[in-house]
Amino acid sequence: MDKENMISQKLRTLLAEKNMRASNLAKETGIAQSTLSKITSGKSRSIQFDTIEKISKSLHVEPSELFTPCRPLGGHDK
Repeated sequence: MDKENMISQKLRTLLAEKNMRASNLAKETGIAQSTLSKITSGKSRSIQFDTIEKISKSLHVEPSELFTPCRPLGGHDK
């Protein structure tokens, strides 16, 4: 899995865990909603580190957490 798709999947998971919408994250971080949409859909070809920092700060996680693969749904490894 490439890093953009890993970040996309992890960001969607973190938003769901925190009961947060991407639109709220956009308002909190100042990141354009279109940018967050590209990231969450996996369509972003590159992501600036500044964007990673803003997202991680808003979600109260370390930037490295966004590069950690998600566990499969149901919490079972395949």
